Amino acid sequence: MRLANFPGCSATSTGLAYSESFAYVAQRVGIEVVDIPDWNCCGATAGHLQSHDLGDALPARSLAISEEAYGDTPVLALCAGCYQNLRRALVHGRESEERLERINQLIERDWKASAEVVNGIEPFLDEEVQSRVKEQVREPLNGLKVACYYGCALVRPRALSEFDDEENPMAMDRVVELTGAKPVTWHFKSECCGASHQVSVASAAKPLIERIFDNAAANGAEAIATACPLCMLNLDMREAEVNKARIKQGKQPYDIPVYYFTELLAAAFGGSADEIGITRHFHPAVDAIERAKAREPEPEPLTPEQEKEERKRKALELAAKKKAEKAAQAAREKEPAGADDAPAATEGGADATEDASGAKEVEA
Repeated sequence: MRLANFPGCSATSTGLAYSESFAYVAQRVGIEVVDIPDWNCCGATAGHLQSHDLGDALPARSLAISEEAYGDTPVLALCAGCYQNLRRALVHGRESEERLERINQLIERDWKASAEVVNGIEPFLDEEVQSRVKEQVREPLNGLKVACYYGCALVRPRALSEFDDEENPMAMDRVVELTGAKPVTWHFKSECCGASHQVSVASAAKPLIERIFDNAAANGAEAIATACPLCMLNLDMREAEVNKARIKQGKQPYDIPVYYFTELLAAAFGGSADEIGITRHFHPAVDAIERAKAREPEPEPLTPEQEKEERKRKALELAAKKKAEKAAQAAREKEPAGADDAPAATEGGADATEDASGAKEVEA
C-alpha cells in the first residue's frame, strides 16, 4: 500500500507523536508513505469561514500537487481537521465541472480530483494490513480497557466522511483490538472536546472535556485512544486542569492517559516509549502500557464453529457420565443380598476346614 502524505501544520509540532508512531507502524506493516512536495496549510478553520472559494482552493492546491507527483495514489491526512478540509475540497471538486473549473482557476493548476483522501485509521482497515499487524504484535496490551474517541471531524458531516458511522463509529475499535487491548462501550465516542474553543471560550469548553473523561471512567476505561491532534492536545494537556478542579470539589481525580491509536499499535509491536512518542505526553502514559503488558493474556474468544464443537464435547461427556452411572446402578441391583459379607464367610469356613483336617492328621 502506498500513500501520499499531507503532513499538515501539526505533524512536527502538537501532533509529532502521531507522526512518529504512524511512521513506526507503517514501516512494519508494509505501508509506504511519501510526502507531498511543496504542500501548504489546508486553511484550518479560518479558511472556509473566510470564503468557500478559499476553503476549497487551499487544500485543492496540495491535492493537485500530489496528483501531479503521484497520480491516483490516495492522500493521507493524519490530522482530523486537515482530513475534513481536504475531503471537503475533493467532494466539492467532484460535484460539478463548473465547481472544479472554478477551483482550478483559483489554484492555477489542472486538478482532476481523482485521488481519494483517507484519514489515519483507514489504511488499517485493509484485511492484508490487519493480518500484518497481528504478525507484528510482540508485546500485547493484554486486556487494556480503551475508550476509542473519534471526536467531530473524523466522522462528521456524513457527506464528507463516509468511512464509518457518525453516531457509533467502530473502525478505531477494531484496529485497537488487534493490540490485545479491549475497547469499551461508551457514549461519548463522537462528542465534541471543545476544539479551539478551549482557548477562546475556555469556561464553556472545559466542561466538555470533563464529560468525556467522566463517561470513559464510568464505563471502565483505563485509557483513551484518539486519531486527532487537537482532541489529543485538549484531553492530554487539560487532564491536569480538570483534576485540579475535581480535587478542590472533593472528587477523585482521573488517571486516564490519552494515546494516539498508533501509539498503542507501536507499543504492542515492541516500540520503546521514546521512539514512538509516548514520553511526549503531558499526563504520564508509560505505566498503563507496562501494566497491560505484564498481565496474563485473556483467553481468545471461541469462534462459532469452536463454540459448536465445545457444546458437542460437553454433551458427549455428560452422556458418557450418565451411561456409566446407569451401568453402576444396574450392577448394584444384580448383587444378591448379603453379598458383601460372603467373601469373609467363605474365608472363615475355609480356615476352619483346614484346621479340622490338620487336627485329624495329628491324632492319626
